[in-house]
Amino acid sequence: MRYRKGSIVISEAFDIPLLLLIRNSGYITHEQLIALSGYDKSQSAVCNFLWRIRRLLAGGFVGLFDRRIEGRKVYSITHTGLLELESFGHSLSSLNAQTQVICHPSKMMHCLELNAVRLSMVRHGIAELWLTDVEVCAENLMTDDRYVKDYDAVAVLKVGEQSLTCAIEYERSNKNAARYSEIRRALSQEQMVDAILYVVRDAKGLLAIARQLSGAHPRILFVTAAAIRRMGIDAYAVRTLSHGGPLSTLLAQVVHEADAIRVAASA
Repeated sequence: MRYRKGSIVISEAFDIPLLLLIRNSGYITHEQLIALSGYDKSQSAVCNFLWRIRRLLAGGFVGLFDRRIEGRKVYSITHTGLLELESFGHSLSSLNAQTQVICHPSKMMHCLELNAVRLSMVRHGIAELWLTDVEVCAENLMTDDRYVKDYDAVAVLKVGEQSLTCAIEYERSNKNAARYSEIRRALSQEQMVDAILYVVRDAKGLLAIARQLSGAHPRILFVTAAAIRRMGIDAYAVRTLSHGGPLSTLLAQVVHEADAIRVAASA
């Protein structure tokens, strides 16, 4: 096949995974993209990554935020990138080439901080699978079995030799009491996941949110983003204001409870 001189040929094996990661993340830093896409730190791997991202930028498949965030480049998908993904069969009902605003800049810090939590879980060997908010939203739009809300992520977490399907919410700032009452009612109806993990920006926010939502779901946990980034599965977490411990311990409790429910349901 002949290609027009100067055209950019997209590789399904190497370029499409990068475009999917950028699309699904909303916004993602240069360093996060390298790490989450699985490139190692060898010079050849880094050079290969740089060559690919420059091509994607030059072809208009990826956009570069107009300023650096904490000294880091930030990427997002473009309409051209969405069209290319759709041509390879990667369509989402929640985000497609007809979407007017792909990702509002006001969501950028939320996306970047959630990426950091995800990356920490991957590095600590906790996260086996990760669906982002646009993927969760697409599932809610397309299937009858719906999550009660469009979570920030749904992940399969590794707990010892077992796996746990966990909805993840990242809370940068506290909401008002009325909004938490609505969320509490919704979470009490959730049946599609084994557990719900609220990752909160700081300890003060964790206490406030745990006060509002503890017990909203039988297996809801709360942990700070800083603790996850620093300690992974050994981070201190709480189920209620009076019941806390290492996240590994609480997740093991939750796995046991979820297994007991599944056994009872199949009996």
